[in-house]
Amino acid sequence: MLLAPLMPYIDPSNPPTIFGVSGYSGAGTKTGENDEHGRPKTVPKISAQDLKGAIRPYALTDHIHEREASYRLSQLFSQPLNSPFQLAFVPNVAPWFSGIISVLSAPLKQSMRADEIWKLYEAKYANEPLVKIQKMVPDVTEAEGKHGWRVGGVQVHSSGKRVVVVGALDNLLKGAATQCMQNLNLVLGYDELAGIPKDAL
Repeated sequence: MLLAPLMPYIDPSNPPTIFGVSGYSGAGTKTGENDEHGRPKTVPKISAQDLKGAIRPYALTDHIHEREASYRLSQLFSQPLNSPFQLAFVPNVAPWFSGIISVLSAPLKQSMRADEIWKLYEAKYANEPLVKIQKMVPDVTEAEGKHGWRVGGVQVHSSGKRVVVVGALDNLLKGAATQCMQNLNLVLGYDELAGIPKDAL
């Protein structure tokens, strides 16, 4: 979602980078000790205590999301590329429970202004009720417990040839359950937002 509006303006020979920081719920779970009924408990693979207040980088290259996103985004180019489109994704886990903040740094093939970039996001997501486009950099605490995605903080380097944009969402809602509801609704012929609270953002 961070890259899609920019794809016509991306230089495919100079890959963009996304630095993502997820709450520790995004690192998955493992089987813990048994409960009082003898059933195994599910506990986070990485806990806030494990992180000791810091963030921890992991899967620094070839993360599955890096490969998935590169493949899907390559389909947004108007003409086939000579070589596969590749983005760099650097995931990190943080000592909060839920919420992901992602910072995109994307080289551009032409000089652009921040207001031009802003208009690309407005045009792409204007009719998306679960997307909030804002001027300020979104904070992960604004996204926590919400069903939508926030994007903002658009800044262009002084050269005009590199843009930085920030997105935030709740990985357990918009990143998982809410997205699942949307997909099921569409497949089954229901309204896309059926079952999703009206105050989603």
